[in-house]
Amino acid sequence: MRFIKINLFLIAFLPCGSAWAQKNFSARDAVKYAMEHNPNVKNAQIETRVADAKVSETIGIGLPQISGSATLLHYPQVQAFVIENTGVPPFANPDLKIGDPIALALQLQNTFTGSLEARQMIFNGSYLVGLKASKTYKELSAKQLKQAKEQIAESVLKSYYSLLVNEEKSRLLDLNISRLDSTFRETQQLFKNGFAEQIDLNRLQVTLNNLKSEKQKTKRMLTLASCFLKLQMGMSVNDSIVLTTRLDEVNTNEIVPANTTIDYARRTDYSILQTQKSLAGLQVQNIRSGYLPSLFGLATLGFNSAASRFSNLGNIGQRDRYVPYSYIGLNLSVPVFDGMQKKFQLTQKRLEIEKINNGFKQLENAIDLELNQANINLANARTNLDIQERNLNLAKEVVRVSKVKYKQGVGSNLEVTNAESDLKEAQTNYYTALYDFMVAKIDLDKAQGQLILE
Repeated sequence: MRFIKINLFLIAFLPCGSAWAQKNFSARDAVKYAMEHNPNVKNAQIETRVADAKVSETIGIGLPQISGSATLLHYPQVQAFVIENTGVPPFANPDLKIGDPIALALQLQNTFTGSLEARQMIFNGSYLVGLKASKTYKELSAKQLKQAKEQIAESVLKSYYSLLVNEEKSRLLDLNISRLDSTFRETQQLFKNGFAEQIDLNRLQVTLNNLKSEKQKTKRMLTLASCFLKLQMGMSVNDSIVLTTRLDEVNTNEIVPANTTIDYARRTDYSILQTQKSLAGLQVQNIRSGYLPSLFGLATLGFNSAASRFSNLGNIGQRDRYVPYSYIGLNLSVPVFDGMQKKFQLTQKRLEIEKINNGFKQLENAIDLELNQANINLANARTNLDIQERNLNLAKEVVRVSKVKYKQGVGSNLEVTNAESDLKEAQTNYYTALYDFMVAKIDLDKAQGQLILE
């Protein structure tokens, strides 16, 4: 088979290509490019960074929490405490009668307070479990990133080989058109010399016109397929690509069905389910830790100040103008009764874990089925490929013999036309079978968990 590449002259005049931004890609290069540029992969990578930040956030909860505050207040009307004149010092007032009310201001008209508070977690069961859960969540995001890469790799490879095979079909259409056009010119000459009939020319002309029409359709479909591949890769659809992988690089004889026994953990979806079960188990631990007491260390340093005039607050050095205070201590919180909320939360989480366990059984059966199906599809694709390859060789031989017979006058033009038509169909069937075989190989790698090896 010839080296396969996209016709740059055609692509330059089509909406999905520009010869000024040409790039060469093998199948492996296309997958690698997609791993770096596909938006779905990029979003999955962002999720791993979010998980990293979540771990750091959780760690920060256990570090000292320090906060400062300051309050400045002015009271246009100061709240007062009302007493009555009893005649007994210090409230005796000669201007008042016994029993007259006396209003005593509770504070000065301007106050300023400030404090610095520190809080340190000493023991909290939920925090310890949450720290483990955040790290497990990070592990889950990494597995989800791998799953996204596998999905993109599958799409890119199938699109790549589809474009590669159809490009080869397009090349064969060109060869068929060229070969049939040569036969048509030869028949024209025979017709002029009286050795062929008009109906022979008409048959060839009809076949030639159909091939040219199919060629135009194929060109447009190739453009669309090229755009779809670039979309899967995360590449601009206005760039042009050259496919450098050759169909003859694939040794189909080395591709054989796999062993039906598989380590389920090699499958990313199975591994994700395992991590989800671990997270569910940590949620159970978190609920149980709610029964444990929490202990925090506390420390506060502050000051109080007050003045009848606002300007007096600026007398920082004045004695007793700013009065400091401080305290340290422990805060112990002990859960006593929560209305049995935690009990029923535990029941819910245990039921979720039971559902996950059922999911393991279902997924294992699905993986076994997928692997068996991939093996069967690969075997069927190989059988069909071998048959279509033999049919193609036979069709080529029939065309050769029919042309020799026609030139020697012992065969008819109809035989040549039918042979050409059969050859075209055999070529189409062969490359369709080849694509089906490549897809079956990709599906088998996916079923084995070997599509992306990291």
